[in-house]
Order: sequence, then structure tokens, then C-alpha cells
Amino acid sequence: MRLPQKFPEASRHDLAQEPAHWPARLALDFRSDSFGRQGSARTLLTNRHQGPLRIQKALYPEGPDCCHAIVVHPPGGIAGGDLLQIDLNVHADAHAVITTPGAAKWYGSAEGKAAQQQIEMNLCGDLEWLPQESIIFNQAHGDSQIRITIAPESRMIGWDTVVLGRKASGEAFESGAFSQSISLSFASALEWEERLCLSGADPAMRSIVGLGSQAALNTIWAVLRERDHWSQEAQNEIRAQCPEIAWSMLSSRLLVGRQSGCGRALQKSRLRALAALRPLVMGRAALPLRIWAT
Repeated sequence: MRLPQKFPEASRHDLAQEPAHWPARLALDFRSDSFGRQGSARTLLTNRHQGPLRIQKALYPEGPDCCHAIVVHPPGGIAGGDLLQIDLNVHADAHAVITTPGAAKWYGSAEGKAAQQQIEMNLCGDLEWLPQESIIFNQAHGDSQIRITIAPESRMIGWDTVVLGRKASGEAFESGAFSQSISLSFASALEWEERLCLSGADPAMRSIVGLGSQAALNTIWAVLRERDHWSQEAQNEIRAQCPEIAWSMLSSRLLVGRQSGCGRALQKSRLRALAALRPLVMGRAALPLRIWAT
């Protein structure tokens, strides 16, 4: 899996017939290297960016073998017509932890212009994808696509949280539309795909068979190496620690959790899930990231 020599041209998923208002592209490449007399492993990050999307800093709070990276979008929000693209490669024996300093804000657009986010992940090593939530403002029109390809020896913990409206500001998501897809493939075979497509006027927002007026959604996933599997004992342990999350084992490697509620409660649930999953998936104790406390 090579870092592309240049960013790809606009794909069929890009905004139709209209250039992006403020395009932003970021390519991340994590590789394992060795240094010193003992040949200790370390994970090195190289990155390239175009537009207002970049890495704030690469940190090593757990030692050189695990690289923590903070992705920042200086404009602070995604406006109608914007296109954000992230191309992420994690090579064999590398370990990356990626987060964001704050929530992603999808702004409303009176003209109904759509904003898009496209994230491609190709994993031969280990990845923890831990961004903070996405807040969808009223009148926002957005589409988020996350596509993940995982090799047999790779492990992953990931999550994605969508908050519809700004309850603390008294703003509900009453108009606009937001769609999201998360797909995960083992090698070239699609293993799991999650789709969400809602408009502010959708009866599913309030229906008891839909969101039941809950404004926030957590999706959490954990992937083991191919030679491992989710034992019943491990699943019971996770469910005991995170009973508010509905967990499903979709394959011997893949465990997915879903939850709806309010944004603050879901934030606490994500941290409990990380504390439960990280020792089982990565063999490491959970480490709350410092940026989350600022």
C-alpha cells in the first residue's frame, strides 16, 4: 500500500458539477522503522496536505512504537461546498492513534450547497481512529464517507459520532440533510457497511422505530487480527463494562457497537468502550488523550 504520488482527481463521490468551495486534502503515511543498538521499533509519520487540513503534531506518549497524531481543520467547520479528503496508510508493524482537538462542525447552508468528507484507510498495521464528534447544524447539507481496508495482520479500534443539531444552543436539526456511510473490507471483500441518510423533516427522527427524538449516534467498531477471534468471554466482558451500547459480533474478527442518546452521555460511553476494548484488541491499557482535556 503506497502513498500516492499525488492526490487523486475528483471521484464520482465528489460534488456534482461544481468545484469545492474550500477543498482540503491530507495524506498520512505511518511506517515502522528501527533505531538504536537494540533495533527498537518506532512508528514514523510522513504527511502532505493541500488546503486547510493538516497534522498539528506527532506525539509519542506511549513510546516510539506508537505514534499519536492530531488532525486539525483550522477553519473550525465544514461549510456548504467544501470537500475534505483524507488518505491514510498504516504499514505493517506500525501503530497509529489519530484524533481531533474538537468536534467537527457541519455548518448550515441557506443555498442548500452540500459539503463532503471522504476518508480512505488502508491498513497493514494497527490503527486507533478516535475523532471527536461531528455536529450537524440546522440547514446543513452534508455527506460523510469512510472506507476502510484491513489486512489479515491488522488490528483496529474506531468510532464515529454524529450529533444532529445543537441542543445546548436550543437549535434542532429541522431542515437540511445528512448522509453517512462506513464500509470495512478484509482484503478486497466487503465485510460490513453502515449507512445513514436523514433529513430534518424525516419522520424517522422522532419515530420510536427510528431515532426516537434522540439527537446523537455512536458507532464503534473493533477488529482483531485474522488469527484471533472474539470469544464469548471477551464479548461478555465488554457488554458488562458498556451495557448502554448494543454490541454485535459481525464476524469472528469484527465487533460493532451502536448507541443513541445525548452528546455528553455518548462521549462518556466512547471512553468506557475504549477502556474495555484497547486491552483486548491492542494489548495496551486505555490512555485518555491529553488533547481531550484541553
